[in-house]
Amino acid sequence: MQQAPFVFFCRPGFESDCAAEVQAIANAYELAGYANAPTDSGYVRFFLFDEESAEQFFEMLDLNDIVFARQWFWAKAELQDLPLEDRISPIIEMSSGGATGNSVLVEHLDSDEGRELSKFCKKFSTPLTIALEKQGLIHEDSEFRLHILFLANDHCLVGYSPVERSSELKGGILRLKSPRHAPSRSTLKLDEAIQVLMSKKQQKQVFRLGNTAADLGAAPGGWTFQLVERGLQVSAVDNGPMDKKLMATEQVEHFKANAFNWFPEKPVDLVVCDMVEKPSLVANLMASWLEEQHAQQAIFNLKLPMKKRFQEVADCIGLICDRLEEAELSYHWQAKHLYHDREEITVYFRVK
Repeated sequence: MQQAPFVFFCRPGFESDCAAEVQAIANAYELAGYANAPTDSGYVRFFLFDEESAEQFFEMLDLNDIVFARQWFWAKAELQDLPLEDRISPIIEMSSGGATGNSVLVEHLDSDEGRELSKFCKKFSTPLTIALEKQGLIHEDSEFRLHILFLANDHCLVGYSPVERSSELKGGILRLKSPRHAPSRSTLKLDEAIQVLMSKKQQKQVFRLGNTAADLGAAPGGWTFQLVERGLQVSAVDNGPMDKKLMATEQVEHFKANAFNWFPEKPVDLVVCDMVEKPSLVANLMASWLEEQHAQQAIFNLKLPMKKRFQEVADCIGLICDRLEEAELSYHWQAKHLYHDREEITVYFRVK
C-alpha cells in the first residue's frame, strides 16, 4: 500500500536534484521509497512503501541536513475539489485525526502557478488559524507544525512536520530586502547564508568589532559589504575594482591578486568566496584555507554543472571532509541551495 507522501520544497528546475538527495538519504537508512518530481513545479513528493518506514523517515529527517530542500512536511491528506465557499471545514476535518501544531503555515509553491496563490494563502491564513484554535488543534507546546500546501484554489495537501527540524518560514524562504548602498545584489546571498547556516552563537563569535575576514573574488564588493556592516576588517582579494563607498569605510584593504594564490600573513576569523569557477577548484581552495588554518570558518559558493548537480555537491563536500580528516581536524559543515542562490549552492564549514 502506498503511504502518504513526504513533501519537499525546492527551487523550480532543481526537482531532480532534490529527489536524488532525498533518495540517497532514504537509501542510507535502508528505507525503500521512490520520488515523484514534476519538472519546474518547485516540489518533490517522496513515497515509502510501509508505515513503519515512513515513521522512521519522519523521525530522522532534518531540514538542516538537506541541501536542495527549503522546507518539508509529511502530507497526511490530499483534498481536491474543495468547495470554494468553505475550504476550512474539510481541512479541519482532516486535521482532527492527526497531530496538533504550535502554529500553521498556509503555503504555496515557488513556481509560476504557485505564486498566483500568494494573495489567497495570505488572506486565508488568519481565518484558518482561528478555526484551528477553536477546535483545539493549535497548542503552543506542540512539537509539530501544521502545513497546508495549496496547489490550486480547490486543491491542497494537509500535513505536519517537527518544529525543531523544519522551517518556521513559509516555503522555507527567508525574504530579504537589498540594502540601498550595497555594490551588487549578490550581497543578499551572503546575508541569507549567515542567517540560515550559522547559529546565533556562531554569528556572535565571528561578527564582533576587531575580528577579521578575507573575501576571495571580492569585486565590486557585494559580500565584503555584509562583512563590513557586521563590523569586520576585510581583506578584499580581486584584480577588479572595489566599490569606492566601501573603500571609504576604512574597514577594507584591497589586494589586487589572484584569489587562488593569495593567503593572509595572519589567520583571519572568516574567509568567504563567491567566484565563478569550477566547484572542485573552489572546494580544494577552501580545504587549503581550513586545513592550513588560515581561517577557522568559511562560507563559499559552489557553481553547479547542468547535470548531476547533487553528485557534484557530494563530491566537493566529500573532498573537503577527507582533507580535514587527513589533517586530523574536527569540523562541522552545512550546505543549502538558498533562495538567493541561482545555479549554485552555499556551503559553511567550521573547524573546531
